Amino acid sequence: MNLGKRRGTVFLVLALLLMFSSLLLSSGCQSLHKLKKGRTDDRWICPEYADLPLRQGRFEEAIEQHLQVISQEPENGLAHYHLGYAYGQLGLHPDEIAQYLRAVDLGMEKGDLFYNLGMSYMQLEEYLRAEQAFLRAVDIEPDYGENHRGLGLAHFKQEHYHEAIVSCRRATTLEPNDPDSWHCLALAAAKSDEVGESWNAVKELRKLDPDYTLDPLLLELFPAEKK
Repeated sequence: MNLGKRRGTVFLVLALLLMFSSLLLSSGCQSLHKLKKGRTDDRWICPEYADLPLRQGRFEEAIEQHLQVISQEPENGLAHYHLGYAYGQLGLHPDEIAQYLRAVDLGMEKGDLFYNLGMSYMQLEEYLRAEQAFLRAVDIEPDYGENHRGLGLAHFKQEHYHEAIVSCRRATTLEPNDPDSWHCLALAAAKSDEVGESWNAVKELRKLDPDYTLDPLLLELFPAEKK
């Protein structure tokens, strides 16, 4: 479930957290992932009555309906995955994580699942666990820039700035039109005293989104960027 792969920004975490909201491109219970490759695991199907409210943003109803599916099919990994997503949209991150982990236990191996798991751990400030989840996402889907960006964020929050630069650079290479990836790189470079690279990242970000809200660290470093 990539869902655009999740949320938006307020100091990197909130900046990435908007990215969850590019919702549900598929019908039925295909995963909520942007299905660029492959197909869903045909072991698991969610009925339309459960997925429709999820696609429409009616998350409380989606939770109720997916719980009904799971009561009948407790080993439906996709239903657990979608239930976790619905919990996450309501800010119930421990419940979200529990459902994602249950889906993993049932054999679900999707990069977007591990990405969303990583973002959930970020919300709870469990950065090492987030890093581990993002590493799994990168291993499964190495060509998705948001997986590298999420990993860079987890490194950044643990003050592993060199590793954060490496991951965020990779994200900008894979998704050069993603302002959040450039913001990630700008922050990591700033913390590593790589002012030139940080400034270049800010310039690329501004080309893509002139109104992007920069983190206060970058505004302090580049006061001319204050709006």
